[in-house]
Amino acid sequence: MNTMPSASRRRSLARTVRGLASRLYYEGVVRPTLQRTVETRMLGFTLSVPPTVFHPKFYFTSRILGSYIQSLDLRGKNALDVGCGSGILSLAAASVGASITAVDINPAAVAATKVNALRNGLAERIHVLESDLCLGLPAGPGQIDLIITNPPYYRKDPGTPAERAFHGGASNEFMVKLAEASLEVLSSEGSLLLVLSSDVDESRSLEPFTSKAFQQTTLVETRRFLELLRVIRLDRVATSIESDEQSSTRS
Repeated sequence: MNTMPSASRRRSLARTVRGLASRLYYEGVVRPTLQRTVETRMLGFTLSVPPTVFHPKFYFTSRILGSYIQSLDLRGKNALDVGCGSGILSLAAASVGASITAVDINPAAVAATKVNALRNGLAERIHVLESDLCLGLPAGPGQIDLIITNPPYYRKDPGTPAERAFHGGASNEFMVKLAEASLEVLSSEGSLLLVLSSDVDESRSLEPFTSKAFQQTTLVETRRFLELLRVIRLDRVATSIESDEQSSTRS
């Protein structure tokens, strides 16, 4: 008789253990910093992280996605950082040539990104807005080449500004809205870069994109303490109308 637990039970057990460890880590390490501004360095940048703003050094997601962004050549690209937080991903993209619009619904995050862009000498490349997703962007429809985001992928309604960095809504509202907005602002050959954890169901989290005009590719996989982190690219697939327009333009 095979007494080994099934793969699904092992994954469930790993998530339970990680959930307990994450709560202990949050209460013991993260929560005490939420009442004060913290100075830190990451990916070669000096950062000021005020209360309620996601601290990129306490979790691996921003480091993994930011490191991948720094490996790219984004010269001449218009990028959008959705949920910019401290601005770490905007700094990474700007450092390799991109012109960035950074948006966040949290005013403290907007202020932090402005400060961090200035102190790292990249303020000319980073335009920061207080915005819910892609509302009120200076760029018109179809003008963004790349969207970058460390999304709030846990399925729970946020109760505080700080929780918005983790909880994207009980019904995956953040991803649903982002997919709709991405279709509006991305160019016909644009793409989106994000990071996801094995703590969540990847297919369910990305369904708002994959059910529309996006093709999914996993670029990086890294394991950290029972957690698998993936950097994922979602490429917009041109619709038949857009393809016809591109063909007529070239001809």
